[in-house]
Amino acid sequence: MRTAAAAVAALVVTLSASPEAHAQRGLSGTEGHWAKSMTSRAAFGFDILNRLRSRGLTEEQPRHLLQIISFGSQFEFTKGYHLDMEIPVILGYAPLLRYGQTTPDTRQELVAANLTVGGHAARELSPWLVAYVGGSVSLPLTWWPDARDLEISDISLLARAFFDTHRTFLNHLPLRARGGLEMEFEEIVQIRSDLTASLALSLSSDSSELVIEQGNELQVGYQGVGIGLRVQEAFLLTEPDKAQVALEPFFNLDPVEFTMFVRVGVLFAIDQPMGFGLGKYGIYTVTINSGIEL
Repeated sequence: MRTAAAAVAALVVTLSASPEAHAQRGLSGTEGHWAKSMTSRAAFGFDILNRLRSRGLTEEQPRHLLQIISFGSQFEFTKGYHLDMEIPVILGYAPLLRYGQTTPDTRQELVAANLTVGGHAARELSPWLVAYVGGSVSLPLTWWPDARDLEISDISLLARAFFDTHRTFLNHLPLRARGGLEMEFEEIVQIRSDLTASLALSLSSDSSELVIEQGNELQVGYQGVGIGLRVQEAFLLTEPDKAQVALEPFFNLDPVEFTMFVRVGVLFAIDQPMGFGLGKYGIYTVTINSGIEL
């Protein structure tokens, strides 16, 4: 992640519940329908990393740093046990130099990231509480990345403020252990908390990296439709700057009467090393996740 830290430095300089109700919500046939960890679903994700303002750049030069497009699914193969999979690709510009300037050979490229496969077990501990635990391994799809690929990969680590680095960490084999809790109270308030330890084993001369990720979400609404706020921290245990805190206000549409869902949020850092994402030259990410329940 030292290359990621270098990208950060360059960009910062550049951009300075009742039982009856729960029974009703089980119409899909999946126990704990309100809990995301207990449903089978296929999802499409779209993360758009932007800079808030340009500094000394013409309008023709890109404001969008990159996009991460991902396809994923979780499938319940037996009661309480799920298979997980995700395939992301990165569409980004390279090279980007100091102050975000481009060069005559700057172009947009598509980079295949890491295929993640794993699984998790979820249990309903009470009508309003679900716990889950699982793990995964991420397999690189780009085995011999060139300088452009590595630059795009490094910048992509900023898209979720160093969360979910396993998706786009090239030249590494990320291993993850994760768990979490989901709670719902009277179909109005949902609380989700997650904890992940990610060890990225180096496949080249780079060092292996260890990241601890912790996130908490509060959502207020009714029957899956609501607004919320996510607070997350990524602890970069092998880097000088040990922690990155970020916020993500979001809108969630996941009604129990339909199999389709969509969530839209705006994620931005609030401290170093990325700096305040809504500052004068800050960077932020529009996150979109949609799909269907299976």
